[in-house]
Amino acid sequence: MAGGILAAVLGTSLHGHVVYTGDSGLPVGALLAVVFSCAVALLIGLWQRSALLSAVTGVVTYLVLGLFSLALVSEVPLIVTGSSAPEQPPVVIAGLVWLFGQAVATVAAVLACARVLGRDRAAGTAG
Repeated sequence: MAGGILAAVLGTSLHGHVVYTGDSGLPVGALLAVVFSCAVALLIGLWQRSALLSAVTGVVTYLVLGLFSLALVSEVPLIVTGSSAPEQPPVVIAGLVWLFGQAVATVAAVLACARVLGRDRAAGTAG
């Protein structure tokens, strides 16, 4: 659970970094935050030798991100996922990549964890 909270807090602080090329912004920070959260979930799953704990870590991260995307404390949430502007600013794209990319990262971490642990179990029974 602590790993999920840590991934959410650190990833949220990273996700807003946008690299501009001309007039367009690339959500580099959000992509790095998704990779980071996937790595945390995979690390915890492999460390504890449980794909289920990898999934729990990802779900906890996603739930914390859901709270961060709500305007609970101030008028502006920590993760901005929409604006009233006709064209969405890059920070909104970064927020969407971070929020929905987390779901993809969780599935990827669980699948990778299950595959590695399955190989280890198969190698252990064969040898």
